[in-house]
This record gives sequence, C-alpha cells and structure tokens, in this order.
Amino acid sequence: MGMHMKRKERAASVYSIRLRWHIIISYCLAAVISLALIAGIIYFEYRSSVNERATARLVSVVMEHKGTIENFLFELANTMRMVTLLEDFDNLRQQDVLEQVYAVLEKEYDFAFEDLGVLDLDGNHLAYVGPYDLMDRNYIQAEWFQDVLEKEMVISNVFLGFRQAPHFIIAVKQTNGQDTWILRATVNAVKFASLVEYVRFGRTGFAYIVSHDGYYQTRSRDGYRVMDHVAPDHLDLEFFEGVNFWELKQDQRNFFRAKTWIKDNDWLLVVEQDVDDIYGELYLLRQNALIFFALGGILLLVLTLMTMKLLLRKVKLIDAEKELLDEQLIQSHKLASIGQLSAGIAHEINNPLAIIGEESGWMQDILKRENMQGIPEHDELTDSLREINQQAGRCRKITHKLLSFSRKMDATIREVDMNQLMDEVAALREREAGLSSIKFIRDYDQDLPMIHTDSSQVRQVLFNLINNAMDAINKNGEISLSTKKNKDKSITVTISDTGMGIPQENLTRIFDPFFTTKEPGKGTGLGLSICHGIIEKLGGTIFVASKVGEGTTFTIRLPLEPSVTVADD
Repeated sequence: MGMHMKRKERAASVYSIRLRWHIIISYCLAAVISLALIAGIIYFEYRSSVNERATARLVSVVMEHKGTIENFLFELANTMRMVTLLEDFDNLRQQDVLEQVYAVLEKEYDFAFEDLGVLDLDGNHLAYVGPYDLMDRNYIQAEWFQDVLEKEMVISNVFLGFRQAPHFIIAVKQTNGQDTWILRATVNAVKFASLVEYVRFGRTGFAYIVSHDGYYQTRSRDGYRVMDHVAPDHLDLEFFEGVNFWELKQDQRNFFRAKTWIKDNDWLLVVEQDVDDIYGELYLLRQNALIFFALGGILLLVLTLMTMKLLLRKVKLIDAEKELLDEQLIQSHKLASIGQLSAGIAHEINNPLAIIGEESGWMQDILKRENMQGIPEHDELTDSLREINQQAGRCRKITHKLLSFSRKMDATIREVDMNQLMDEVAALREREAGLSSIKFIRDYDQDLPMIHTDSSQVRQVLFNLINNAMDAINKNGEISLSTKKNKDKSITVTISDTGMGIPQENLTRIFDPFFTTKEPGKGTGLGLSICHGIIEKLGGTIFVASKVGEGTTFTIRLPLEPSVTVADD
C-alpha cells in the first residue's frame, strides 16, 4: 500500500513538472512568435512610419510645452488674484505690507517678479516695491492698463516701457467695497525666456515665442533677440486651430517646425528641430529594438511568474478591501437606521409635548378665574405652569432641529435665510464644541437678502465644514461664522478656524476625492469633495485659504438665484 502511494505521489510530481514545463514552453513560444511578428511588422512599416512618428513626437513636445507655459502664466496670474482677495486694499497700499507680499512672491517664484505696485484707476502708483524709480510714473496711456480696465486681468506682451528693458506685465483689477484698484507685477523676461528655452531636446531642438503682431517674445534659434521684428517671409502669423507641422528648408537648413497659439491666441509658440536630428534618434531606436526583442523573450517568462504572484496578492487585497467596504456599508446602514430612529423618537416626543402644552395652557386659564385667585399657592402654580410651557417649547425646538437634519429630502429650491440656516447648523454642534473650549463667533450681515437654493444640501456643506473646523482645533480655539452681501447678486459665507492649518502642498488637492490627512479610519477623503460638488451644482464656488499654525478659512459664494441646472421644477 505504501509503495502504491509513493508511485502515485511520484506520478503526480512528474505530471506537475511536465505541466509546469508545458506552460513555460507555451509562453516562450507565444512570446517568440509574437515578438517575431511584431519585429516583422515594424521592419516593413518602418519606412512609412518614420515621418509620422517624428510628427507625433514634435507635436507632443509642442503641446506639453504649451501646457507648461500656460500653467506658469496662469499660476502667476492666479497668485496675483489671490493676493487681491486675501489682502485688504487699505493694508496692501501700505508700503511695508506691499514689501512683505513682494518678498513672499520673490521667494515662491524664484525671483520671477521684478517689482510690484498698487495703482488707482487714473494710472498713478499708490504703493510700489522694486528696483526702479517708478513711483511717480503714470500708466493711463499704457496699452496693458487700458486692457485691465476692461478685462479685469491682463498678461501683456513683452515691451520696454519706462525702464527700457524687456519685460511683461501681469495686472489684476479688484473691487473691495467702494474701492476699485489695480495690482500690477512685472515678470522678468529673462526668467520667462529660460522657461521657454528649457524645451531643448535632441541636439538641435529649440523653442521660441512670437507675438501676434510679429515681435519676438524670447530669443530665436536664428539669433534674433527679444523685441526684434519677424522677417515677413520667415514665419506665417495667420491664426489657426490646433498644431501646424511641416518640413521646410530655410537659410540652408532642413528642419521640422511645429507651432501653436497660446495665451488666448496672443502668442505663437514655435518649436524647431533638424531633420537629421529627429531621424538619427529613430535610427538608434531601430538598432536598440533588436536588443529589446531579444531580452523581451527572457523577461516575459520572469514577468509571467511575477504576474501570477502579484495576481494572487491582488486577489487577497481585493478580498480584504471588499470586507472593509462591507463593514463600511453596514456602518452606513446603522447610521441611516439611527437617523430614522431619531426621527421617529422626535415625532413620538412631539405628541406628548403638544399635550403637555395644551394641558398647561388649560390649567393657566383655570388659574385666571376669580374663584381661583384666593388660592395661597396661586403665584407659585402660575410660575410653574409658565416654566412648563417654556421648557416644552424648548423641547419642541430641539426635536424640530433634529427632524430637519435627519430627514432625507429631495432637492428643492426655495427661499432661504442664510443667517438662520447657519445658526441652526451651529446650534447642533455648539454644545459639544463648548466641552472642548471651542467658541463660536458670529458676524452676520443683518441686511443679507434671502437666496433661492437647496437648504438641505447647503446645510450638509455647512455641517461638514464646521465638523472639520472642530477637528482641526481639537481644543481651545475659535470658529468664526460670517455672511456678507456682494455687489454681483451673490452672498459670501465664511467659516474660519484657529486650528493647525493646511500645508501649502495639500491646498491644491484638498477637494480631490479620497484625499485626506486624517489617520486611517477617521476620514474617507470624500467630505470636501462632496461639498465642492454640491456648491458647484448650486451655481456657486468654494475655495480655501490656510496657513500652518494659524488656521483655515473656507469661503463660499452662492448666487441669489439658482442656475438653470438646479432650478426647481
């Protein structure tokens, strides 16, 4: 019997080894055949595809560099806009405050900004920081100044100006209360040119920018300097969509040129590379391809074995995640059941409260009769009944708040008093906040108009932001709630805390789904993402400002009237 079992085990072992080798040989044959077919197709299609690949590569470089330049310009302009929103006009026109802002901008953007100035609508400086004597200069006739009066924000072309040095302007117009003013910054043309010329690829790749009226904004490959005019037969400046690409001969050079319009079709980005340089890289690629194909067969077997192991680990990980999601789903059902239970309890409490109120009122009416005036305890009974009525009313308010928050409501656009809504949400958390020495400070605009919006969704956003503020403070701090009417038929709601603040590197990701800085199990990273989606759906905007160690401020702007997409049926 033992010998028979050993034979069976030996036969199973031999079968397992054969099966394993069969799988390995099958994978190797499949790999060799596949690689051979791919090599053959590439060989026969190579001649016709070289030009197409070169085109795609250069177009990709153009689009990538276009994004880099426009992102750089947008970041500078957006920073200027944030300065006008975060800094009060009266503070910013102070020389010492403007110097502090300029120092921060210099450090943040590697001295890309040359100077910074605050101007009135007549083109006069109210404050100026920089190396030039421009305080007494008037810009009313400057083209960029006329543009910013009309467009609110302008990025100018490169020009010489009063300082007689190439530069361009980023200007933002801002209105705070009754004050309208302009924040102007000069961008270092050399720094900007280095960003454009960073596109160097291969031996001869080069990029430059030309304005729509034919002036070089950066140096060209042919030696033209900034502010030189483009020769009429050198470059076509007609407007077009997308990317233009072609091969041409010019000045005894055979090269590829790709170009596209950037900065609202005001600048033309041009990228050039010699034909031999492009094809030389592709020739080298063909030679290396043979080595890669040879190594591919060997690596495929190793990768197959590793993939099998990774798949098994992935399956285990998916099972673990599924169990976690099941637990979260059960927890969400529990919370939903608790909400329904609390709503039912509130309803049940309301009924006896109504009876108590009616009976106490009836008893007060009895005590008012003449024959009851002589009772020795008449005053005490009257005070007690009044206290009963007062406390019953207080209980009714509590149950009403509980019902309004726990009730699931369809999206309904109605007239909402934002001051009252913020008070209702704050009241639900104020008692718990008091236990942690967290104080609520209210600063409401008493002339705030009614708005038409979905109160239940706005309540959810406010509740989440107040919860986040309490988590950020933990103990001993303040949460400021404020409202303000704007001139553009909208209102602003602000929730600030004195908590730990948010690091600068996290501010751009704060509204991303599943992004959270809380410990595992204490946050899903969905709260702020959902808030952002709700506010945008209601036609508003939400943004955040924060400094580590000082606190965080969330600002919400909501229109007085809803957008078409959320309007009530």
